[in-house]
Amino acid sequence: MTAAAFEAERARLIRLAYRMTGTMAEAEDLVQETYLRWHGTSAAEIRSPAAWLTTTLTRLAIDHLRARKNERARYVGPWLPEPILDEPGDRVGDEGRAAARIELADDLSLAFLMVMDNLPPAERAAFLLHDAFGHDHDSVATILGKSPAAVRQLVSRGRARLKAARPDIHVPKAARDAIANRFIDALINADGAALAGIMHQDAILLTDGGGKRSAALNPIYGADKILRFFAGIARKIKVEVRFERTLLNGAPGLVAIAEGEIWFALVPDVQEGSVGRIMMVRNPDKLSVLTAAFAPGPLTRGPESDRR
Repeated sequence: MTAAAFEAERARLIRLAYRMTGTMAEAEDLVQETYLRWHGTSAAEIRSPAAWLTTTLTRLAIDHLRARKNERARYVGPWLPEPILDEPGDRVGDEGRAAARIELADDLSLAFLMVMDNLPPAERAAFLLHDAFGHDHDSVATILGKSPAAVRQLVSRGRARLKAARPDIHVPKAARDAIANRFIDALINADGAALAGIMHQDAILLTDGGGKRSAALNPIYGADKILRFFAGIARKIKVEVRFERTLLNGAPGLVAIAEGEIWFALVPDVQEGSVGRIMMVRNPDKLSVLTAAFAPGPLTRGPESDRR
């Protein structure tokens, strides 16, 4: 099969793979494996390139997620999806990039990807293919090798889990973003009183260092403990830190740069009118996209507080 036919589908495939796995490295590996299988298949065996590629990638992703279960059990600390700036595969120019980032769908948000990560692989695939990528039940059934009735059940369960985890998903995005931006303002200004007023008293902080950067090994529960955590970080900082406000996965986020490296990427998740969860990514394996955008120089050392 021709490379040109595959390239015409590449952007769509990587979008699906990223939503399935939550990281760009895994998504790109799955797309590459799909290409190798495409390249080794006779044209006579493929009636619809798009359908064949979607089916192949989806089944590879399901197998990968099942195999990843044991690896995830050994992951050091909380696992978070990799934050990104743009829709995977997008090729918009600089003039259109800002608008494109604002319009990213809710199914790309870190909060949404966290819900997807808790779904069984087949349920995740069925929900994404149907609700995010617009396939009907019959085509999803063909892709997954299941009956349409079974697919309807998988999609329904996925919707129920999303609704339970994200009860305010239908609150206007502008309202959620305004609260998130107030939280980011308060964090940059080290305004503890403002942070306390924006966070839910039962808020959760998740920090993902992956065993490669210092991070809390367990979730931090409660606004008071989270405030103490941030205050402790502020006291330890011995180098200049530059903060960059940006949109991460379509939501307000904050990137901290110190000594030429991304120190962390943070996204506040607004739930029921306040910040109910804060996601902080420190694992350098998940910061390569942001490093290219905000700290493109050679990597040296982490902040001094990181080396203690």
